[in-house]
Amino acid sequence: MKWDPELGVIPENFATHMGRYYSAFVNSRPEYNAVAYNQFVASDEYKVFYPSVQIDMYIDNLMAETFLILSEFISVTNLRISNPTTTPNALIAGLLERFGFRSSVKQMTVENAGKMHVAIDYTPDADLNYQIANYFEKTAVVGSTYMVGDIEQDIVLKKGGIETYRWVAATEQAMRFRIRIKRSRNSTAVEDTPESIVSLFLANFEVFYWVGMDVEPERYFEIVRDAPYAAEIITEYSLDGGDSWQSNPYISPYNMKFVPELDVSNVIFE
Repeated sequence: MKWDPELGVIPENFATHMGRYYSAFVNSRPEYNAVAYNQFVASDEYKVFYPSVQIDMYIDNLMAETFLILSEFISVTNLRISNPTTTPNALIAGLLERFGFRSSVKQMTVENAGKMHVAIDYTPDADLNYQIANYFEKTAVVGSTYMVGDIEQDIVLKKGGIETYRWVAATEQAMRFRIRIKRSRNSTAVEDTPESIVSLFLANFEVFYWVGMDVEPERYFEIVRDAPYAAEIITEYSLDGGDSWQSNPYISPYNMKFVPELDVSNVIFE
């Protein structure tokens, strides 16, 4: 076999293998030194070496296949190491699929490096807490990942020791909305009623908002998708019961779940 930096192990051909036997043969005794290769091919020794060369080629190919399998194994292993299952997407998707719970993972920064903050939108109880921690231990969280939170659950490991998993339940907060719609003079589309606008807004909020996500008011009721009869839509929110209103995106903590409130009286046509 020979090694190529780009192709890896390359099995050698018949002539190369037989060439080694020829060299060994002509150097084995002084009287054989002058034997030319074409004479060697016609000799009885060549016939003896022929099956040995075939065996050498078989071993060569077998080693090359083994190297290829080993290389693939190393590549897959390295991929698993560099892409562990402890990722926000994997954890969030797993909690939704297994339990039906929405969740959020705090963005890791230099200040909290090595720590995982998870918020789950659910009502905690002892049985659910154990099931969630057991899920983390089996599939979602790489061992020894330090988790932060006021909900704490120990899991006894099969091969000894205890792993502690921590997280928080999402904190709910009401967010009051107000929609001001300016009618379009260029559209003949039929206007929705305030009641239907409220229903559509709340449905869109359920689809486009997720616990821990920033609140982006313009996303939940827009002209092209929801209100072709409008020339302009201004969606505002209030966190103080309507005393003050804002329309810029709200940067949300990872553990916050906003519950939307939209009263019919706050759907205003202008």
